[in-house]
Amino acid sequence: MRRWGIRKKVLVVTLVPTLLTTLMLGLFFTYSWVNNIESLLRDRGESLSRQLAAGSEYGLFTANRSLLSSLSNALLEEQDVRSITFFGSDGSRLLHTGPGSSDTIQASELNAEQATRVSRQDSTRFVTPVFLQDLMIENMLDPDARQSMSGLREPLGWVVVEMSHIRTEKETYKALLISLLLVLAGVLISLVIALRLSRAFTNPVFELNAAVAKFKEGKLDTRVYTGAGPEFEQLESGLNAMAEELSKAQAEMQQNIDQATEDLRETLETIEIQNIELDFARKEALEASRIKSEFLANMSHEIRTPLNGIIGFTELLLKSPLPRQQRDHLSTIRKSSEILLTIINDILDFSKIEAGKLILDRVPFQLRDIVEEVMVMLAPAAHSKNLDLVPLVYNDVPDNIMGDPLRVKQVITNLVNNAIKFTQTGEVVLRASLEEEDTESNQVTLRLSISDSGVGLSRAQQQSLFNAFSQADASTARQYGGTGLGLAISKRLVEEMGGKIGLESELGKGSTFWFTLTSELTSTGEAVAPRDALRGERVIYLEQQKTTGLAVEHLLRDWGMVVDRVASPGALQEQIEEAQKSQTGYALAIIGITRHLLNSSQYCGLVRTLEIERDCRTLLLTPTLETHDTPLSGLASGHLTKPVCRGALYDELLLLVHGINTGGRLPEEREVPGKRLTGSPVPRVLAVDDNEANLKLVMTLLTDCQLEAEGASSGFEALSKARQKPFDLVFMDLQMPGMDGVETTARLREMDTGNHRTPIIALTAHALAEEQDRLTRQGFDGYMAKPISSGQLNDIIHEYTGYVCPGAATTGRIQVPEIRDTRRALRPSTRKLQQDCVSVDESIQLAAGKADLAEELFSMLLEQVHVDRERIPELWSAERMDELLECVHKLHGATRYCGVPELRASANRLETAIKCSAADLEHQKDQLLSAMERLQIWSDQTDWQQLFRERHQAAETS
Repeated sequence: MRRWGIRKKVLVVTLVPTLLTTLMLGLFFTYSWVNNIESLLRDRGESLSRQLAAGSEYGLFTANRSLLSSLSNALLEEQDVRSITFFGSDGSRLLHTGPGSSDTIQASELNAEQATRVSRQDSTRFVTPVFLQDLMIENMLDPDARQSMSGLREPLGWVVVEMSHIRTEKETYKALLISLLLVLAGVLISLVIALRLSRAFTNPVFELNAAVAKFKEGKLDTRVYTGAGPEFEQLESGLNAMAEELSKAQAEMQQNIDQATEDLRETLETIEIQNIELDFARKEALEASRIKSEFLANMSHEIRTPLNGIIGFTELLLKSPLPRQQRDHLSTIRKSSEILLTIINDILDFSKIEAGKLILDRVPFQLRDIVEEVMVMLAPAAHSKNLDLVPLVYNDVPDNIMGDPLRVKQVITNLVNNAIKFTQTGEVVLRASLEEEDTESNQVTLRLSISDSGVGLSRAQQQSLFNAFSQADASTARQYGGTGLGLAISKRLVEEMGGKIGLESELGKGSTFWFTLTSELTSTGEAVAPRDALRGERVIYLEQQKTTGLAVEHLLRDWGMVVDRVASPGALQEQIEEAQKSQTGYALAIIGITRHLLNSSQYCGLVRTLEIERDCRTLLLTPTLETHDTPLSGLASGHLTKPVCRGALYDELLLLVHGINTGGRLPEEREVPGKRLTGSPVPRVLAVDDNEANLKLVMTLLTDCQLEAEGASSGFEALSKARQKPFDLVFMDLQMPGMDGVETTARLREMDTGNHRTPIIALTAHALAEEQDRLTRQGFDGYMAKPISSGQLNDIIHEYTGYVCPGAATTGRIQVPEIRDTRRALRPSTRKLQQDCVSVDESIQLAAGKADLAEELFSMLLEQVHVDRERIPELWSAERMDELLECVHKLHGATRYCGVPELRASANRLETAIKCSAADLEHQKDQLLSAMERLQIWSDQTDWQQLFRERHQAAETS
């Protein structure tokens, strides 16, 4: 009904009640009329039947048919009477008058007590019993007596009056017709009235709608006059007033439009002028940007050139013998120069990003190697503040991914360096986890987060932290330095690599910086041998720093090792003793300590006990040390610095557990320093630079490499020397007055022949992304950025000439064998409980209680062990078994007079094995050598003379 129009609603409201009322009244009156007709018919039939019964009493009593016939003929003249029938007392029909003589009446319909009515389809029969009336006077005067008397008699017969329904049906149809006509007349009258009312209501509404439509079309001069009543008059006046106001507003708006059009025309002319000015300004800005880039490149060169000399000559001075104070000063100069170089690099990186000239590499690299390199590089700074620096790379993180390893390393370095800088106590933890993996596109999303326990950041600091030149503390009294570009550069680099960067921090509770890295997986990486040689080995681990312990334990369990953690040195020693008693000793004991425990007597005693008395190898994990000459590192079998790298830890474990030295083997073809692999022994090198300090630095570095080097301060001088004799390598500065490095290189290329092409390496401080490609197109073979380091120079010389400089540092190209402490051979830990190495009390007891004699006998045994330890392997190798038996027998005899239970038992078993030619002869020999070694180590680590003297003094006192 919501969508019905006003006319339809008016019609419905008017017609529905009227129609319902008319129908209800018509039905009511029709029903009443029909009932009255039927009631009249019934009443007349009953009345006629009673009259006939009273009149026919004598005729039935006397069986006078003529009298009955005359009565029935007289009654047939009555309206609606169809037939009359008389029945005797036995129910037989005496007389029938009227149609339907063949119709019969059932005996059940003849009721002897009262009148009955039998309805048929087209008539109704009224059956009335006839009784003999008592004509006595007293009975006539008492009706009740008459009735009682009549009820006691049997009826004389019955009278049946049949009333026809024809006239009744006609009256019924007539009533229905009249009612229908009346209802229709009422509905028509209501419809006419409703239509009249609806028109009276809707026509003004339609006129108003038409007026509104004209207003909508803009015909605001339209006015409405419906004359429909006061309500519509009020609406008409409102619409007319509105039209008048709209007309005025339209006129005013048109005037405003004309004025605005004029203003817009003038504004467009102004914009055209401004566009022309902006175009000129854009060209000027592009030119200014180009000039800025050139300025930055030139400033890079100008700043790096003297900085190159400062850093280079500082390194040269540090290699020379100097007093400690001067060496400290030079170290400060070098660190300050490196800080200045870092600031310059940040500014140039930001300039490249702003200029849109940053080009990212896309090469396969290993994420775990990048993380470890950053951690090792920043470990000294963290450990100097007693911070725990820990990398946690989860197992599901893939290692071989595609990307720019240098930029990923730069972002990680910035974030970790900031965390170290703003953390005074606690830890800095780097976590790398797999956030999302798409197997269809072979892409992964990694999340790297750096958490610290530092000062934290407020909300205001967090909002501006990633802005350029913005710092958390920018006051003049700030505690932490920096340019404020590190996080801005990191943010832009992460976004360039398709990732996101953010932080979560609370003031005073530390911060967590995170970034995501989306990359493709690569299967082109080098095949890594499975590290399963340590699977199943049991180690025990004591660690003071909780997070470092978690990381190391994670690595060990990943390699299949069984790790038992302990919380104290006492628990460590006790658990190792219990394991050896049950013949299931540990393969290794790993001990991680902090800086303040390096000189702890408790830990020194623990390591000495494990190594000597328990014969259990120990691996020491310490922070970065300035020197490795600490008491603990001298006692332990192995020593690594934190954070622990996977490769170094695995190699060290192989050495300590199985005696396999993977890093100490010499390569089959080792390059000999000072020799060239091909050609003449020493190559000729030309260095060209217009800066006197830089030229002197390069010449000094080349001279230290024992090369035949010459210098040139200009391009003309370089060409002159190149015409005199050929060179095997040329280092060329780019920016030189007169003839720059590019033109000089082009001239040198003209001098090349088919058999000889001189490698030319560019020396420049330019840092733009396209610099290297442009130099390659200009004829240069390589690129070396200032400041120049001796390591870079040695690598370039080796790459292009094959010459290995004497004293060259270990690099990725030159394989230098690992140098390891060889004071004693490393053997696997003893898994079973061993007898005591030395018992001073037993020695004195065997010497009849004389401590001085026991000391002398023990000293003689040590001398004999020192000789026999070298002689026994010689005799074994030469298979001189008789002499070996004699040597062992003599040693066994010497042990009988000294308290050396382990050596005595080993000598006894080997002597017996030699005599019986036992199958485990070699094993018994190795056990004897191990016992002799332990005895020597015990004697070196223990002041045994003092022990014997103390026992002697105690005996004298008692």
